[in-house]
Amino acid sequence: MSIVEIGDTKSQPGNPQQEHVLVVVTHTHWDREWYLPFQNYRFKLVRLIDKLLNILDTSPDFKYFMLDGQTIVLDDYLEVCPEREADLKRHIESGRLLIGPWYILPDQFLISGEAHIQNMLRGLKACRKYGASMQVGYIPDSFGQISQMPQILRGFGIDTAVFWRGVGPEITQIEFLWEAPDGSIVNSAHLPGSANIGGYSTALAFNTGVASAVAQLGAVENFLIKRSTSGVTLLMNGDDHAEPTADLPEILKKVAEIMREKGKNYRFVHGTLPQFLEMVRQSGAWENPNVPRHRGEFRNPKLAHLLPGVTSARMWIKQWNHRVEGLLEREAGLALAWFRALPNAKSTYDPASLQGLYDTAWKYLLQNDPHDSICGCSVDQVHEEMKTRYAWAEQISIDLRDEGFRSIANLVDTAAISNEEKIQPIVVFNPIPLKRTDTTTLTVSVNPDFDDFVITDAEGAIYPHLITRREREVLFSMDIPAFALMGMKSHADDDGRVMGYSMVDIKFDRQLSNKEIVTVEVTAVYNSAAPTNPALMSYALSEAQKYMDDGVQTFKMTAYRQSSLALQFLSRDVPPTGYKTFALRARHENEPVFKQEVKNAPETIENEFYTIDVEAKTGLLTIVDKETGAVYSQINRFRDVADAGDEYNFSPIPQDKGIESYFDAPQIFVRLSELEQSIEVNTALELPYSLKADRQSRSEEMTLCSLTTVVTLTPGSRRIDFETAFHNKVEDHRLQVLFPAPFAATESKAEGIFDVITRPVGVPRFDSKWLEDPMPQAPQKTFVSINDAESKLGLTVINRGLPEHEIVKLPDGNSAIAITLLRSVGWLSRDDLKTRRGHAGPGMPTPGAQCQGRHYFHYALMPHKGEWLVSGAQQQAHAFNHPMIGVMAAKQVGELPISQSFVEIQPRVMALSTIKGSDDGAAVIVRLWNPSDRDIPICKVRFFRQFSSVSLVNLEENETVEVLQQETDGSYNFSAYAHKILTLRLDF
Repeated sequence: MSIVEIGDTKSQPGNPQQEHVLVVVTHTHWDREWYLPFQNYRFKLVRLIDKLLNILDTSPDFKYFMLDGQTIVLDDYLEVCPEREADLKRHIESGRLLIGPWYILPDQFLISGEAHIQNMLRGLKACRKYGASMQVGYIPDSFGQISQMPQILRGFGIDTAVFWRGVGPEITQIEFLWEAPDGSIVNSAHLPGSANIGGYSTALAFNTGVASAVAQLGAVENFLIKRSTSGVTLLMNGDDHAEPTADLPEILKKVAEIMREKGKNYRFVHGTLPQFLEMVRQSGAWENPNVPRHRGEFRNPKLAHLLPGVTSARMWIKQWNHRVEGLLEREAGLALAWFRALPNAKSTYDPASLQGLYDTAWKYLLQNDPHDSICGCSVDQVHEEMKTRYAWAEQISIDLRDEGFRSIANLVDTAAISNEEKIQPIVVFNPIPLKRTDTTTLTVSVNPDFDDFVITDAEGAIYPHLITRREREVLFSMDIPAFALMGMKSHADDDGRVMGYSMVDIKFDRQLSNKEIVTVEVTAVYNSAAPTNPALMSYALSEAQKYMDDGVQTFKMTAYRQSSLALQFLSRDVPPTGYKTFALRARHENEPVFKQEVKNAPETIENEFYTIDVEAKTGLLTIVDKETGAVYSQINRFRDVADAGDEYNFSPIPQDKGIESYFDAPQIFVRLSELEQSIEVNTALELPYSLKADRQSRSEEMTLCSLTTVVTLTPGSRRIDFETAFHNKVEDHRLQVLFPAPFAATESKAEGIFDVITRPVGVPRFDSKWLEDPMPQAPQKTFVSINDAESKLGLTVINRGLPEHEIVKLPDGNSAIAITLLRSVGWLSRDDLKTRRGHAGPGMPTPGAQCQGRHYFHYALMPHKGEWLVSGAQQQAHAFNHPMIGVMAAKQVGELPISQSFVEIQPRVMALSTIKGSDDGAAVIVRLWNPSDRDIPICKVRFFRQFSSVSLVNLEENETVEVLQQETDGSYNFSAYAHKILTLRLDF
């Protein structure tokens, strides 16, 4: 029977005379790695797909199978069994095997918005390769749902969503409407579950026989079938790593007969998610004026485990993931995009190859984004293997960034910065759309003439700097036979670089004791904008040939990295998403010498915006906001509590008071310079070794865990930057850092995925019937903010890869922002938690989740006037997370000015997601989003060059929404509705 014929039966629940359709969707939920490592699971995947292909080939009554909405399983299988690709394509093209639309099934809160888009782009591309995509927003097991998922799905032409976790009791039926903050709506179907039956396993028992199937139908009738107002119910015939059963069609027939005998007018359809959703659409359930409607995120744990502790489990994963996302989204992608947009830019790499490397880096990163991986809730071996993928993605990203920025620097007219003959130009790139004064950190290889130097700009202003390290590094030392030396030239690229190193000097010295040996010293610099001087290369080769002609048999070569300095300097007024050129040159007489003064005592530090004092006995800070006069006390207070939970959930112990005081008075250093002022607080926390065996209290045995914080003020910066180092020697605990505000807050604003989420302070009322206790901790991206309307004060805490925050009510009635730094647990899952009923996974020990060793945390504080939006807190958060990048350049005449913006964006409230090249290599993609609650009628963008066309396109970047016309001032104007994601395509 066709879908239309089934859908024409508009049955009503509760009417026994009406037929109720049960659509059975056979699937597997494939956790790529979890309580087994990837290769062990792939071993099982090969058997599953082999079995599936055999069933599809030999059992015509077995209609359909869904491969979990992700395409990576196909890549994993075909890497082992490439000869089966044609079989897979045949069943995908016929519609019997459903794949996509995602590449992987991620955690939604812990990855960036751009990672969600890259995930869908890669998934749809794979679907086109194998056949066709299932155009359903199937997100079965994410630990909650982000607010902007409907807009993301709609941006890829998908108008339906099917999911499980996070839905609260306000959704009273299976069919409902889910609305994003911008107004995008998707028709949605809830996968309800109970304590024993997961949302995507409601018909799993059908695989084990008729009796089990009948029993499971009875178990799901009240919470599933009776909540289906369309007369169509979805039964998910699968589970984690479940294999198909060839006998399913016969089982369905027999169960249908038994149900009729019981007086149940059920008709079973072995179908697909698209078929089920089309039946619901034809029933009119989503057009019913009483259909439930939900706007925003889903994070309710009453009906299904939300597992919020994953936002802080194995925090190193979150930090590394955040770092690589930043490299790809705002450094490597940006550098390559603008490089390709420059007509005369040159590289030794084919642009298509660079794009391939960019895509490969994203692939490795996305492979760490599945919920059991990035959440840190797997066995230790899984997370050890993630380190390799992160390292690969990071290595590629850094090389791509350096290649792109170096290629741009090669076109800058650096000679225009100074009339002096000897200068070392430095081009500083700013990856955020905000004119910016901040510290730039880089390693520079310097000429000995610059032993005493200053840093200037084109106007002659001198900028404060600090040298943090001097070094001359040995790169390698080896004996090279004479016959092999000349062949080494083949290792050099067209610019004379070898493995990225440019030769700047070479010296030959023949040994007196053995005339057959010559000592060679090579000095090189890595990633220099200047290539090896051709004259120097010619000299080196001719000199080597001369010695070989004279009987030399061996060259004892030592290669050194040119003497280098780890340098910090103040980069003032760097244009938005652009660059500015500075120059390092010899210091003239009477020009300033920048030195740092170190004091072993508490002392006030300050800049234009804040003064900071440190209390000698406690190491806590008092901050005065010069603009508002507000005083913030007890700042940077640490709180350590016991954690009797597991990788999924925090769980407290009875009567735990926590530890908030240091072991002893801290040792304090104050460093003062024109570049920055800082306070270093060195101390330790005395913490119990672990929980006792009964897990109801902490052990009496204690140990010291060192704790060092450096707080820094920079001229011109509204941020107060913190770096904290903690040596974790203990187990079963959670460490937070607190920032009290001089006011009480009733709600918080935390940056999320293409959104800034408003959440009430505290938790809702709940009881033991909830499957999980609601927790005060919540996810964030780069910042969380609170404010007080009466005093007009605000406080924002910025973080770098620390995605869990909490708003704490203090004894004085005021509020504090708490950021989780570390959570140490030793179990994948336990069933004795106070905060969760039942297991969330297998009860397996995971000693690696105790996260022993040294950890480094970066966060920042911004007291301000008003709320986050008007204060510019988001822009400061993005600046903190995307430092400026300095690149050494050659002194040269070039076609690019010494300073410019690649793209200017107005108003400043518009947030930048990414700048990257288009997949077809013919355009630059600029993705923006409006984080505010207000529509912006006119946004302006202005570019550094003319493009053949500028268009708004969809998220898939393949469909034009609007062609923009250039205004008389050179800008392009468009509107941005509240919370809207916008993608610009700039065609060359």
